[in-house]
Amino acid sequence: MKYLLNTFKIILSLMLSVHLTALYGQSYNHLNARHPPDWFTEGCTYQLMPRCFSAEGTLKGAERELERLCELGVKVVYFTPLTVADTDMDRTMWSPRQIKSGFNDPRNMYRAYDYFHVDSEYGTDQDLKDFIAHAHRLGMKVFLDLVFAHCGPTAPILTRHPEYFKRTENNEIKLTGWHFPEFDFSYCGTRAYFRSVMTYYVADFDVDGFRCDVADLIPIDFWEEVRGELDRLDKDLVIMAEGRAHYNTRYAFDGNYCWNTLFLSVLKVLHGDRKVLEEEGGADFIRKTMLGYYGQCPKGTLIWNMTENHDTSTDDFENRQEKVYGNDNCELSLAFCFALEGVPLLFSGQEVAYDKRVSMFGHEGVWIDWEECMKQPAAQKRTELIKKWNQMRRDYSSLAHGETVWVENDNPSKVCSFIRHDGRSKDILFVANCSDSEVKVRLENGKRFTLAPWGYYFGE
Repeated sequence: MKYLLNTFKIILSLMLSVHLTALYGQSYNHLNARHPPDWFTEGCTYQLMPRCFSAEGTLKGAERELERLCELGVKVVYFTPLTVADTDMDRTMWSPRQIKSGFNDPRNMYRAYDYFHVDSEYGTDQDLKDFIAHAHRLGMKVFLDLVFAHCGPTAPILTRHPEYFKRTENNEIKLTGWHFPEFDFSYCGTRAYFRSVMTYYVADFDVDGFRCDVADLIPIDFWEEVRGELDRLDKDLVIMAEGRAHYNTRYAFDGNYCWNTLFLSVLKVLHGDRKVLEEEGGADFIRKTMLGYYGQCPKGTLIWNMTENHDTSTDDFENRQEKVYGNDNCELSLAFCFALEGVPLLFSGQEVAYDKRVSMFGHEGVWIDWEECMKQPAAQKRTELIKKWNQMRRDYSSLAHGETVWVENDNPSKVCSFIRHDGRSKDILFVANCSDSEVKVRLENGKRFTLAPWGYYFGE
């Protein structure tokens, strides 16, 4: 009995320690992360935004491109939200970004009206089921984007269940910073409702995973509860958090959609952020950022590595990265996504170096003409590179499962260098010139490289 009591005290102490680290942001690196299925870790994810993906902007239009994406090496197609969007025209309830976009369209895909059906803009529930079935026949998986923190201002749930929402001091429904009604997850009914949404899409549509919007704004214990329920339905399901909380990947999530870690560190360097170049060590800022983040997360934590997404591409308007920084600069940033630990995520059009405006707030005039795109040499080159990099991830387990070993070099302000190592396949070396001038560099192992502006070495 004394032994059991002491054991209980030790366990309680450890639980308290973990709770405190969550509260104060200390490291979780002494714990292990969830282990996602190999099909996810070894694959490449593609974020598909229907509004920009075809002339029709529909699921049927997107389905026509599935074979092409499969040939590209894409394993997961992840949709931006497909649920019925609120059509309220009161612009005081629109997000500032939606107004700024210039589209007079009330349907913001992140402002839901009905969580249980596909918006007619994209097609029908059956169209989604058909898309998923087609993807599965090709050996691909399909993820949906879930927006649980808020809904649209005229969503029926507001009148059916007003108790599901946070309240102000005046007992009015509280709005988020985007002007959307905010759900209250301290209420058990709210939790039960959203658990039913997730189980519905797994059971009735056969989806393979979810990306959970602004997951860090929702209590982690909700995600842990629903994770347990979903695991009983499908042990192979993948759930990604839009967030960077260090504890996310312990029990609830398979990884973080953490665009403000890799995304910002790489692009701040490559896009010439003066503070980073002059005060943070230039290219070495990438190493420091990655080590800092992974050093606080549970061991084995995955993130989606990306350089663009629906948010950034929308906010760029006409000044897309490919247009402003050029194909070579963008190619290098994408190479980082495939070389670093994590799972590469491509945004619609990156595989053809697309440089024209797209938007999550409208469709007219901002969709990709794939046939026209593929006539361009830059598109053909980028497509072949993506195919090559995806094949490398299949051929070398060190890229999909290995650790990142940072390699010292004699020009750290301009050159980033590391090895991916797992002890099973051959090591893969990545050396990147993060500057607009030619550099000569010597690694600590004696290897020397002469790299063109934005040039890199990615191989054995």
